[in-house]
Amino acid sequence: MVKKEGKKSKIEKRYPFDKALAGFLLVTVVPVLKAIHGVKIKEREKLPDGPCVVLFNHVTDLDILWVIDYFYEYMYVVASEHVLRFPVGGKLITLFFAPIYIKKGAGGAGAVMEMSRHLRCGHKVTMAPEGVRSGNGLTGPFIPSTAAVLRKLKCPVVTVRIHGGYFTTPRWGKGVRKGRITVEKVHEYSKEDIAAMTPEEFSGRITEDLSEDAYAYSAGQKEKIAYKGRRLAQGIETQLYLCPQCRNFFTIRSKGNEFFCNCGMHGTIDEYGILNGERVPYSTVTEWDLWQSEYMDKMPYDITLNSSNMTLYEITKEHKKIAVSSGEMVLDASELKLGEHAFPLSEIDEVTIVAYGILQLYTKEKRFFEIRGKKRYPGIAYLKYIQKLKELQK
Repeated sequence: MVKKEGKKSKIEKRYPFDKALAGFLLVTVVPVLKAIHGVKIKEREKLPDGPCVVLFNHVTDLDILWVIDYFYEYMYVVASEHVLRFPVGGKLITLFFAPIYIKKGAGGAGAVMEMSRHLRCGHKVTMAPEGVRSGNGLTGPFIPSTAAVLRKLKCPVVTVRIHGGYFTTPRWGKGVRKGRITVEKVHEYSKEDIAAMTPEEFSGRITEDLSEDAYAYSAGQKEKIAYKGRRLAQGIETQLYLCPQCRNFFTIRSKGNEFFCNCGMHGTIDEYGILNGERVPYSTVTEWDLWQSEYMDKMPYDITLNSSNMTLYEITKEHKKIAVSSGEMVLDASELKLGEHAFPLSEIDEVTIVAYGILQLYTKEKRFFEIRGKKRYPGIAYLKYIQKLKELQK
Protein backbone atom coordinates (compact mmCIF):
# COMPACT_ATOMS: atom_id res chain seq x y z
CA MET A 1 0.00 0.00 0.00
CA VAL A 2 3.02 2.30 -0.35
CA LYS A 3 2.31 5.47 -2.29
CA LYS A 4 3.65 5.75 -5.83
CA GLU A 5 6.39 8.21 -6.72
CA GLY A 6 5.22 11.75 -7.45
CA LYS A 7 4.71 15.06 -5.72
CA LYS A 8 5.37 14.79 -2.00
CA SER A 9 2.53 15.36 0.44
CA LYS A 10 2.81 17.47 3.60
CA ILE A 11 3.21 14.27 5.60
CA GLU A 12 6.15 13.14 3.47
CA LYS A 13 7.80 16.56 3.60
CA ARG A 14 7.56 16.63 7.41
CA TYR A 15 8.82 13.06 7.92
CA PRO A 16 12.60 13.82 7.91
CA PHE A 17 12.03 16.53 10.53
CA ASP A 18 9.90 14.25 12.74
CA LYS A 19 12.40 11.42 12.44
CA ALA A 20 15.33 13.70 13.30
CA LEU A 21 13.57 15.01 16.43
CA ALA A 22 12.78 11.47 17.56
CA GLY A 23 16.38 10.49 16.94
CA PHE A 24 17.50 13.38 19.11
CA LEU A 25 15.25 12.13 21.92
CA LEU A 26 16.58 8.57 21.59
CA VAL A 27 20.16 9.61 22.21
CA THR A 28 19.59 12.36 24.78
CA VAL A 29 16.38 12.18 26.84
CA VAL A 30 15.29 8.54 26.51
CA PRO A 31 18.40 7.04 28.22
CA VAL A 32 17.71 9.24 31.25
CA LEU A 33 14.03 8.27 31.37
CA LYS A 34 14.94 4.60 30.98
CA ALA A 35 17.26 4.85 33.98
CA ILE A 36 14.55 6.53 36.08
CA HIS A 37 11.91 3.94 35.16
CA GLY A 38 14.23 0.92 35.21
CA VAL A 39 13.69 0.02 31.55
CA LYS A 40 15.90 -2.88 30.48
CA ILE A 41 16.24 -3.71 26.78
CA LYS A 42 18.67 -6.59 26.37
CA GLU A 43 18.35 -7.03 22.63
CA ARG A 44 16.50 -4.91 20.11
CA GLU A 45 14.10 -6.41 17.56
CA LYS A 46 13.58 -5.43 13.92
CA LEU A 47 10.37 -4.36 12.28
CA PRO A 48 9.34 -5.51 8.78
CA ASP A 49 10.46 -3.29 5.91
CA GLY A 50 7.94 -0.73 4.75
CA PRO A 51 4.72 0.34 6.46
CA CYS A 52 3.34 -1.52 9.47
CA VAL A 53 1.30 -1.00 12.63
CA VAL A 54 2.79 -1.80 16.04
CA LEU A 55 0.35 -2.56 18.87
CA PHE A 56 1.30 -2.50 22.56
CA ASN A 57 -0.41 -2.84 25.94
CA HIS A 58 -0.79 0.52 27.71
CA VAL A 59 0.84 0.59 31.17
CA THR A 60 2.79 3.87 31.47
CA ASP A 61 2.56 7.39 30.04
CA LEU A 62 5.87 6.80 28.24
CA ASP A 63 5.10 3.48 26.54
CA ILE A 64 5.73 4.93 23.11
CA LEU A 65 9.33 5.78 24.10
CA TRP A 66 9.99 2.22 25.26
CA VAL A 67 8.51 0.80 22.04
CA ILE A 68 10.46 3.13 19.74
CA ASP A 69 13.67 2.47 21.65
CA TYR A 70 13.04 -1.30 21.54
CA PHE A 71 12.91 -1.29 17.74
CA TYR A 72 15.08 1.82 17.41
CA GLU A 73 12.91 2.99 14.55
CA TYR A 74 10.66 6.03 14.28
CA MET A 75 6.91 5.51 14.41
CA TYR A 76 3.94 7.86 14.42
CA VAL A 77 1.84 7.36 17.56
CA VAL A 78 -1.94 7.30 17.72
CA ALA A 79 -2.94 9.26 20.84
CA SER A 80 -6.05 10.49 22.61
CA GLU A 81 -6.74 14.16 22.01
CA HIS A 82 -6.84 14.88 25.75
CA VAL A 83 -3.03 15.13 25.78
CA LEU A 84 -3.40 18.35 23.77
CA ARG A 85 -4.72 19.97 26.93
CA PHE A 86 -1.58 19.28 28.95
CA PRO A 87 -0.04 22.76 29.29
CA VAL A 88 3.55 21.71 28.59
CA GLY A 89 3.39 17.99 27.90
CA GLY A 90 0.83 18.39 25.11
CA LYS A 91 3.03 20.85 23.24
CA LEU A 92 6.12 18.65 23.63
CA ILE A 93 4.30 15.52 22.47
CA THR A 94 2.96 17.36 19.43
CA LEU A 95 6.41 18.75 18.62
CA PHE A 96 8.38 15.52 18.95
CA PHE A 97 5.87 12.96 17.72
CA ALA A 98 3.30 14.74 15.50
CA PRO A 99 0.68 12.33 16.90
CA ILE A 100 -2.34 11.03 15.07
CA TYR A 101 -5.03 12.23 17.46
CA ILE A 102 -8.23 10.31 18.07
CA LYS A 103 -11.02 12.83 18.45
CA LYS A 104 -13.34 11.68 21.20
CA GLY A 105 -16.93 11.22 20.16
CA ALA A 106 -16.02 11.23 16.47
CA GLY A 107 -15.73 7.45 16.15
CA GLY A 108 -12.04 7.62 15.24
CA ALA A 109 -12.71 8.02 11.50
CA GLY A 110 -10.31 10.94 11.17
CA ALA A 111 -7.53 9.04 12.92
CA VAL A 112 -8.01 6.01 10.67
CA MET A 113 -7.75 8.21 7.57
CA GLU A 114 -4.54 9.80 8.84
CA MET A 115 -3.10 6.39 9.71
CA SER A 116 -3.87 5.28 6.17
CA ARG A 117 -2.11 8.32 4.71
CA HIS A 118 1.02 7.63 6.77
CA LEU A 119 1.05 3.96 5.80
CA ARG A 120 0.67 4.83 2.10
CA CYS A 121 3.81 6.94 2.50
CA GLY A 122 5.66 3.94 3.88
CA HIS A 123 5.65 5.12 7.51
CA LYS A 124 5.21 3.02 10.62
CA VAL A 125 2.41 3.68 13.11
CA THR A 126 2.03 2.54 16.71
CA MET A 127 -0.93 2.51 19.10
CA ALA A 128 -2.36 0.99 22.28
CA PRO A 129 -5.77 -0.53 21.46
CA GLU A 130 -6.89 -0.11 25.10
CA GLY A 131 -6.87 3.66 24.87
CA VAL A 132 -6.30 4.06 28.63
CA ARG A 133 -3.67 2.76 31.04
CA SER A 134 -4.40 -0.27 33.19
CA GLY A 135 -5.76 0.58 36.63
CA ASN A 136 -5.80 -2.90 38.18
CA GLY A 137 -2.86 -4.69 36.54
CA LEU A 138 -4.88 -6.35 33.77
CA THR A 139 -4.91 -5.29 30.13
CA GLY A 140 -8.13 -3.39 29.56
CA PRO A 141 -10.74 -3.94 26.83
CA PHE A 142 -9.80 -2.85 23.33
CA ILE A 143 -11.62 -0.44 21.07
CA PRO A 144 -14.12 -2.87 19.43
CA SER A 145 -13.35 -1.86 15.85
CA THR A 146 -9.55 -2.30 16.16
CA ALA A 147 -9.24 -5.62 14.33
CA ALA A 148 -11.61 -4.62 11.52
CA VAL A 149 -9.75 -1.34 10.97
CA LEU A 150 -6.35 -3.06 10.88
CA ARG A 151 -7.60 -5.56 8.28
CA LYS A 152 -8.75 -2.70 6.06
CA LEU A 153 -5.36 -0.98 6.32
CA LYS A 154 -3.79 -4.03 4.66
CA CYS A 155 -0.33 -3.86 6.16
CA PRO A 156 1.73 -6.02 8.56
CA VAL A 157 0.89 -5.80 12.26
CA VAL A 158 3.39 -6.37 15.07
CA THR A 159 2.30 -6.98 18.67
CA VAL A 160 4.41 -5.97 21.67
CA ARG A 161 3.91 -6.64 25.37
CA ILE A 162 5.37 -4.36 28.06
CA HIS A 163 6.04 -5.96 31.44
CA GLY A 164 6.51 -4.20 34.78
CA GLY A 165 5.03 -0.86 33.78
CA TYR A 166 1.96 -1.25 35.97
CA PHE A 167 4.04 -1.52 39.14
CA THR A 168 6.39 1.27 38.04
CA THR A 169 3.65 3.88 37.54
CA PRO A 170 0.16 2.53 38.37
CA ARG A 171 -2.57 4.73 36.94
CA TRP A 172 -3.87 5.50 40.42
CA GLY A 173 -0.43 6.15 41.96
CA LYS A 174 1.86 9.10 42.38
CA GLY A 175 5.52 9.19 41.44
CA VAL A 176 7.74 6.49 39.94
CA ARG A 177 8.59 3.23 41.68
CA LYS A 178 12.13 2.12 40.91
CA GLY A 179 11.99 -1.42 39.55
CA ARG A 180 12.15 -2.92 36.09
CA ILE A 181 10.30 -2.58 32.79
CA THR A 182 10.94 -4.95 29.89
CA VAL A 183 9.62 -5.00 26.33
CA GLU A 184 8.80 -8.18 24.40
CA LYS A 185 7.89 -8.67 20.76
CA VAL A 186 5.06 -11.21 20.72
CA HIS A 187 4.05 -11.77 17.09
CA GLU A 188 4.35 -10.41 13.57
CA TYR A 189 1.36 -10.80 11.25
CA SER A 190 1.82 -10.40 7.50
CA LYS A 191 -0.90 -8.96 5.27
CA GLU A 192 -1.65 -12.49 4.14
CA ASP A 193 -1.94 -13.76 7.71
CA ILE A 194 -4.45 -11.05 8.55
CA ALA A 195 -6.49 -11.51 5.37
CA ALA A 196 -6.83 -15.23 6.15
CA MET A 197 -8.53 -14.48 9.49
CA THR A 198 -11.98 -13.10 10.23
CA PRO A 199 -12.12 -9.86 12.25
CA GLU A 200 -13.21 -11.94 15.25
CA GLU A 201 -10.28 -14.34 14.88
CA PHE A 202 -7.80 -11.51 14.44
CA SER A 203 -9.26 -9.67 17.42
CA GLY A 204 -8.82 -12.80 19.50
CA ARG A 205 -5.19 -13.11 18.47
CA ILE A 206 -4.47 -9.46 19.32
CA THR A 207 -6.17 -9.84 22.68
CA GLU A 208 -4.10 -12.92 23.47
CA ASP A 209 -0.86 -11.23 22.38
CA LEU A 210 -1.37 -8.05 24.42
CA SER A 211 -3.07 -9.46 27.50
CA GLU A 212 -0.99 -8.86 30.60
CA ASP A 213 -1.65 -9.86 34.20
CA ALA A 214 0.93 -7.81 36.06
CA TYR A 215 0.72 -9.82 39.28
CA ALA A 216 0.78 -13.21 37.54
CA TYR A 217 3.77 -12.20 35.42
CA SER A 218 5.64 -10.90 38.47
CA ALA A 219 4.91 -14.07 40.46
CA GLY A 220 6.19 -16.23 37.59
CA GLN A 221 9.65 -14.65 37.47
CA LYS A 222 12.62 -16.55 38.90
CA GLU A 223 13.97 -13.30 40.29
CA LYS A 224 11.41 -11.43 42.36
CA ILE A 225 11.45 -7.77 41.33
CA ALA A 226 10.87 -5.05 43.91
CA TYR A 227 9.30 -1.71 42.93
CA LYS A 228 10.55 0.68 45.58
CA GLY A 229 9.02 4.01 46.52
CA ARG A 230 8.02 6.19 49.45
CA ARG A 231 4.31 6.53 48.64
CA LEU A 232 3.35 3.10 47.37
CA ALA A 233 -0.31 3.37 48.43
CA GLN A 234 -0.83 7.07 47.68
CA GLY A 235 -3.93 7.51 45.51
CA ILE A 236 -5.07 3.88 45.67
CA GLU A 237 -8.57 5.04 46.68
CA THR A 238 -9.14 6.29 43.13
CA GLN A 239 -9.03 2.65 41.99
CA LEU A 240 -10.25 0.82 45.12
CA TYR A 241 -13.42 2.81 45.70
CA LEU A 242 -15.43 0.21 47.68
CA CYS A 243 -14.48 -1.08 51.15
CA PRO A 244 -14.74 -4.90 51.38
CA GLN A 245 -15.51 -4.70 55.12
CA CYS A 246 -18.25 -2.05 55.49
CA ARG A 247 -19.38 -2.07 51.81
CA ASN A 248 -19.33 1.72 51.66
CA PHE A 249 -18.23 3.71 48.61
CA PHE A 250 -15.44 6.30 48.64
CA THR A 251 -14.40 5.73 52.27
CA ILE A 252 -10.88 4.45 51.54
CA ARG A 253 -8.03 6.89 52.21
CA SER A 254 -4.29 6.56 51.70
CA LYS A 255 -1.06 8.00 53.02
CA GLY A 256 2.46 6.88 52.21
CA ASN A 257 2.42 3.08 52.04
CA GLU A 258 -0.82 2.74 54.00
CA PHE A 259 -4.54 2.75 53.21
CA PHE A 260 -7.47 2.70 55.61
CA CYS A 261 -11.24 3.06 55.90
CA ASN A 262 -13.53 4.84 58.34
CA CYS A 263 -14.74 1.43 59.54
CA GLY A 264 -11.31 0.54 60.90
CA MET A 265 -9.96 -1.52 58.04
CA HIS A 266 -6.25 -0.78 57.67
CA GLY A 267 -3.62 -2.14 55.30
CA THR A 268 -0.33 -1.54 53.56
CA ILE A 269 1.09 -2.20 50.11
CA ASP A 270 4.64 -3.49 49.82
CA GLU A 271 7.33 -3.08 47.17
CA TYR A 272 5.99 -6.09 45.29
CA GLY A 273 2.51 -4.58 44.98
CA ILE A 274 1.04 -6.97 47.58
CA LEU A 275 -1.70 -5.75 49.93
CA ASN A 276 -1.30 -6.66 53.60
CA GLY A 277 -3.50 -6.29 56.68
CA GLU A 278 -5.57 -8.47 59.02
CA ARG A 279 -8.88 -7.09 57.75
CA VAL A 280 -7.78 -6.82 54.11
CA PRO A 281 -9.29 -9.84 52.32
CA TYR A 282 -7.43 -9.37 49.02
CA SER A 283 -3.70 -9.56 48.41
CA THR A 284 -3.66 -7.74 45.06
CA VAL A 285 -5.27 -4.67 43.51
CA THR A 286 -6.52 -6.96 40.74
CA GLU A 287 -8.46 -9.21 43.14
CA TRP A 288 -9.98 -6.28 45.03
CA ASP A 289 -10.98 -4.51 41.81
CA LEU A 290 -12.59 -7.63 40.32
CA TRP A 291 -14.57 -8.11 43.54
CA GLN A 292 -15.88 -4.54 43.61
CA SER A 293 -16.85 -4.75 39.93
CA GLU A 294 -18.78 -7.97 40.62
CA TYR A 295 -20.39 -6.34 43.65
CA MET A 296 -21.61 -3.43 41.52
CA ASP A 297 -23.02 -5.86 38.96
CA LYS A 298 -25.16 -7.56 41.61
CA MET A 299 -26.25 -4.61 43.75
CA PRO A 300 -29.66 -2.94 43.29
CA TYR A 301 -29.41 0.18 41.15
CA ASP A 302 -30.91 2.61 43.61
CA ILE A 303 -27.72 3.91 45.21
CA THR A 304 -26.24 7.37 44.84
CA LEU A 305 -22.57 8.22 44.28
CA ASN A 306 -21.30 11.68 45.13
CA SER A 307 -18.03 13.64 45.21
CA SER A 308 -17.46 17.21 46.38
CA ASN A 309 -15.38 20.08 44.97
CA MET A 310 -15.82 19.08 41.33
CA THR A 311 -15.77 21.17 38.15
CA LEU A 312 -17.48 20.40 34.85
CA TYR A 313 -15.70 21.59 31.71
CA GLU A 314 -16.94 21.59 28.16
CA ILE A 315 -14.21 20.80 25.62
CA THR A 316 -14.42 22.77 22.40
CA LYS A 317 -13.36 21.65 18.93
CA GLU A 318 -10.22 23.73 19.46
CA HIS A 319 -9.39 21.60 22.57
CA LYS A 320 -10.11 24.47 24.95
CA LYS A 321 -11.66 23.87 28.38
CA ILE A 322 -14.58 26.06 29.38
CA ALA A 323 -15.83 25.80 32.97
CA VAL A 324 -19.57 25.14 32.94
CA SER A 325 -20.45 24.35 36.53
CA SER A 326 -18.87 23.47 39.86
CA GLY A 327 -19.87 21.95 43.18
CA GLU A 328 -20.94 18.47 44.25
CA MET A 329 -21.20 15.71 41.64
CA VAL A 330 -24.12 13.33 42.23
CA LEU A 331 -24.97 10.23 40.21
CA ASP A 332 -28.23 8.34 40.73
CA ALA A 333 -30.32 6.01 38.62
CA SER A 334 -31.69 8.82 36.47
CA GLU A 335 -29.00 11.44 35.98
CA LEU A 336 -25.51 12.74 36.61
CA LYS A 337 -25.64 16.19 38.15
CA LEU A 338 -22.76 18.57 38.87
CA GLY A 339 -23.69 21.85 40.46
CA GLU A 340 -26.51 23.34 38.38
CA HIS A 341 -25.84 21.21 35.31
CA ALA A 342 -27.54 17.83 34.89
CA PHE A 343 -27.12 15.03 32.35
CA PRO A 344 -30.06 12.64 32.08
CA LEU A 345 -28.54 9.19 31.49
CA SER A 346 -30.56 8.89 28.28
CA GLU A 347 -28.61 11.87 26.85
CA ILE A 348 -25.16 10.41 27.58
CA ASP A 349 -23.89 8.66 24.47
CA GLU A 350 -20.47 7.53 25.72
CA VAL A 351 -18.41 7.71 28.90
CA THR A 352 -14.67 7.13 29.29
CA ILE A 353 -11.81 7.94 31.63
CA VAL A 354 -8.38 9.37 30.81
CA ALA A 355 -5.13 10.03 32.66
CA TYR A 356 -5.41 8.87 36.28
CA GLY A 357 -9.21 8.45 36.08
CA ILE A 358 -10.73 11.73 34.90
CA LEU A 359 -14.30 11.18 33.71
CA GLN A 360 -15.28 12.27 30.19
CA LEU A 361 -18.81 12.42 28.79
CA TYR A 362 -20.07 12.58 25.21
CA THR A 363 -23.68 13.51 24.71
CA LYS A 364 -26.06 12.60 21.92
CA GLU A 365 -25.92 16.28 20.94
CA LYS A 366 -22.21 15.70 20.12
CA ARG A 367 -21.02 17.80 23.04
CA PHE A 368 -17.89 16.78 24.92
CA PHE A 369 -17.39 17.28 28.67
CA GLU A 370 -14.69 16.53 31.21
CA ILE A 371 -15.02 16.38 34.99
CA ARG A 372 -12.10 17.24 37.24
CA GLY A 373 -11.89 17.43 41.01
CA LYS A 374 -9.98 19.65 43.39
CA LYS A 375 -8.42 16.33 44.42
CA ARG A 376 -8.22 13.06 42.53
CA TYR A 377 -11.47 11.12 42.60
CA PRO A 378 -12.58 7.57 41.62
CA GLY A 379 -13.81 8.34 38.13
CA ILE A 380 -13.73 4.62 37.32
CA ALA A 381 -16.60 4.02 39.79
CA TYR A 382 -18.80 6.58 38.02
CA LEU A 383 -17.92 5.08 34.65
CA LYS A 384 -18.88 1.56 35.74
CA TYR A 385 -22.11 2.70 37.37
CA ILE A 386 -23.18 4.75 34.34
CA GLN A 387 -22.44 1.83 32.02
CA LYS A 388 -24.52 -0.55 34.13
CA LEU A 389 -27.40 1.88 34.42
CA LYS A 390 -27.43 2.44 30.66
CA GLU A 391 -27.46 -1.32 30.09
CA LEU A 392 -30.66 -1.51 32.13
CA GLN A 393 -32.22 1.18 29.93
CA LYS A 394 -31.74 -0.86 26.75
